[in-house]
Amino acid sequence: MPALMEGGYNSHGSLLATVAASHGRGNASFSTEQDTNASQGHRECSVKKCLMIINPISGKGAGLKHAPRIESLLRENDYDVELLYTTERGSAQTAAEEADPADVSVILSVGGDGTLNEVVNGVGDKAIPVTIFPTGTGNVLAKEYGIRHDPKQVCETIVAGKTKQLDVGEINGRRFLLFAGAGFDAAVTMSIYHSRTGQMGMIDYVTPIIKTLFSYRFPHMKVTVDGQPAGEATCVIVSNVRSYGGPFSFLDDADPTDGLFDICIMRGRKRRDLVRYIWSGFRHRIGKLPDTDILRGTSIELAADDETPIQADGDFIGSSPARIELLPVHLPVIVP
Repeated sequence: MPALMEGGYNSHGSLLATVAASHGRGNASFSTEQDTNASQGHRECSVKKCLMIINPISGKGAGLKHAPRIESLLRENDYDVELLYTTERGSAQTAAEEADPADVSVILSVGGDGTLNEVVNGVGDKAIPVTIFPTGTGNVLAKEYGIRHDPKQVCETIVAGKTKQLDVGEINGRRFLLFAGAGFDAAVTMSIYHSRTGQMGMIDYVTPIIKTLFSYRFPHMKVTVDGQPAGEATCVIVSNVRSYGGPFSFLDDADPTDGLFDICIMRGRKRRDLVRYIWSGFRHRIGKLPDTDILRGTSIELAADDETPIQADGDFIGSSPARIELLPVHLPVIVP
């Protein structure tokens, strides 16, 4: 099963559309008591300003619908608010890159996993706290921490400021917060990347999965984990979280704060093996299969005999070879 992506754009978008609204004030209505983790690992910002980066396509316009309510609740709690609406691939990353840590106290990603990935890459090492209002298909991080599609909850979460320091990975120069992989799942995301024109729901993944099942060319990938050979694989998933989108989970013990990747290595070379893997991911039992290995590590190298597709956080990003590293930085993520 591919990592599930959110509603996105084709490659012919326009420039970033900006709607800026700031300097509003009001009366506080939520508790501002800080969790003990609230300031761990990031600098304190002298202002209370939320930069909302909104994917207007994700969730059939759910971000557009709820953004005014979120903005109003934040202003009632003395936050300045700036709204940026994305219009093409990469515009969320650009908005996050331009955010000044001295001016922005939190970035709210309104979208799905793809929008969040762009924000993660745009923030880089600036350590601006990030949180999400989930409107995508997979919403993997939201499931990990119980973040609901609820404007009041997201505002209460921002005001409370409870922060987790999450591990950050990098694959071939692209950062990821959730997972990365090479093989069948990435081949499905490649198919979607080249054909999609807008928002996708769960049902829209069925056709590309079936097509890829019949067209997939099983690669010979040599896997190295922390400098040690880990054998050959046809598909590899490297995860920072438990969920893989929808009802699927391949690495139930993954913890985004433990300083380690959880790695699932699959070796089957028949199409029925792919079906077994998908079914086992649905049942959360893939680690019990005789042709899979579950490992942990911080550095993974994948060398294939041909150009095997690779993905990060559910988006196709290129082809093998791939080097996956756990970075020596953390991203502060505000959670309920």
